[in-house]
Amino acid sequence: MIFRFNRGIDDSFVKRLNYEYEQGGWWRAIASDPDLFIGIREKYLNVYWKGNSLLKLWLDGERLVGETHYKYLLRSDTTRPYVCVEGGKVKVVDASALFLGDLSDVVALKRAAAAYVGGEKDGVHRIVLSNRNVVDVEVAFGLEANGEVPPSSRRLDFASLRLTDDGAEIVFYEAKRFSNPELRANGDARPPVAEQIDDYGKLLHGHSADVGRSYRKVCGNLIDLCGVRKRYGDWRETMRRLSAKEIGLRVREDVRLVVFGFDADQRDGEVWKKHCEKLKAAVNQSLLLIGNPRGSLAESRLPR
Repeated sequence: MIFRFNRGIDDSFVKRLNYEYEQGGWWRAIASDPDLFIGIREKYLNVYWKGNSLLKLWLDGERLVGETHYKYLLRSDTTRPYVCVEGGKVKVVDASALFLGDLSDVVALKRAAAAYVGGEKDGVHRIVLSNRNVVDVEVAFGLEANGEVPPSSRRLDFASLRLTDDGAEIVFYEAKRFSNPELRANGDARPPVAEQIDDYGKLLHGHSADVGRSYRKVCGNLIDLCGVRKRYGDWRETMRRLSAKEIGLRVREDVRLVVFGFDADQRDGEVWKKHCEKLKAAVNQSLLLIGNPRGSLAESRLPR
């Protein structure tokens, strides 16, 4: 299969988003919400909250056009949530009363999406929001069909920037909750997550140019977007220099594994220690244990 990776939106899209931001309303509400993450894709963007894509948005001529799943638009505050049933037939008079009319009510969007959030998604989201150098989430590597194998995609949890002596590097992470069975294996078997990490490394091998080019574009997009740029704080200057190609950007092929969601007793338990040592050996020491994901993954502690 053919590896394919491309990220970035053009200047006209950025300009249109910034114009919409200045008008106030739905896009300002989304772009300014610190709980949401804007993921830059190929000619479109996704708005994420706790692993849920609340909105896909693109530019059609001069119009901002998007789509969202109906489940995120269901109103929880409707005065009459019940639908009449007569003789086994559903009588829907005005279904619009059950749905949000626009996207300005971000709180309502998140309230509707909360039903689809699991513990692992929530933990990854907390890690992402606690680290201003995370520039991408739900990182999909597209594999195009070659006539023999159908197209597919592999998806990593997030990507972050790290400073280096000559510029910066992009590092990819797979994050698992402590209770995830993929972290453990009996006997001499390798933990299933180790095979996953290996597969990602093989996908990245030899494709640094495409990935690096895309993330230079992503960095420029993120800091050019009003509202969105606030999230990146002190990293904005590094991102600007990357976008302008003033400094180097290395792409790390060794994907990192983050394990979170445990207390001190679980961390120090004899059973886990055996699994932990096996994990360290399987992923070549690229393992980070962070217990509580909220605020505990400081930029300086991201593994090298």
